Amino acid sequence: MQIFIYICLGVTLLFAIASILLRKIFPEKNGKYLGIGFAGLLIISIVIIIISFFVGGWSGMGYGVIGISIFIGTLLGGVLNIVTKHFFHR
Repeated sequence: MQIFIYICLGVTLLFAIASILLRKIFPEKNGKYLGIGFAGLLIISIVIIIISFFVGGWSGMGYGVIGISIFIGTLLGGVLNIVTKHFFHR
């Protein structure tokens, strides 16, 4: 069960590090790229959750938990991005 927590933390760190790097490399376009990445990860996680309903048994449940882990990680990364932007870029 710990692998799902690691997936969630990995997605959160990926999103946070990508937002920091994009702010430094492309300061004028970082919102556009972050928005695309955020929407992409949300769509991927929702598609995985929907697919899990069509796959039966333990495999479907595993796909569902992986999709939920990616979804939670994406949301946490987005919140972390907003918080860091608010406090460090005044």
